Order: sequence, then structure tokens, then C-alpha cells
Amino acid sequence: IIYATDISCKADIADDCDFPHNGLGVVIGDGCIIRQNVTIGGKNRGDGFKCPTIGDNCMIGAGAVILGDIKIGNNVKVGANAVVVKDVRDNLTVVGIPARPI
Repeated sequence: IIYATDISCKADIADDCDFPHNGLGVVIGDGCIIRQNVTIGGKNRGDGFKCPTIGDNCMIGAGAVILGDIKIGNNVKVGANAVVVKDVRDNLTVVGIPARPI
């Protein structure tokens, strides 16, 4: 509530994990795996600052970038170094720049 971030109380977060900018507006579901060097960030598009929502049981690969007011569905896999700027439906795997389903 204080930092406008919603991370499940069941999340396993390492002691040395850092959320620059307080993870402002980021929502992460249960059972997610977020690899190293991942960017989950909002975008200011003139109508306010909008942030991503990540569903349950997702895996975000190393170096992936997820930007803007988008929804990553449940059971989604995002490949390493993918850049996601559009919604991803449940149960898909996306890769590439920009990210696309495979």
C-alpha cells in the first residue's frame, strides 16, 4: 500500500533483492519465477504512469523487458531478452524483440 506495489506474501524474495523506485505500481502473481536482469517498468504516455500486471505461475527469462500498461496472463513464459510491450494471453510462450508467441 505504501509503495503501490503488489507482490504476494508467498513470494520467495532473496535477502539482497532490490526494487529500485520501490517497484512502483508493479503487480506480480503467485508462483512466478523472475530471472536476473529483468526490467518490469511503467510508461508515462500522457494519460498517467501505467505499469504491467504479471499473472500467476509465470516465468520471466533473464534480461527480459516488460513495459507499460500491459497484462501478462497466467502460465506465461517470457523468453530471455524478450521485449514485451503488448498483452500476452494465458498459457503462451513469447520470445523476441518485440515479443511474439511461439
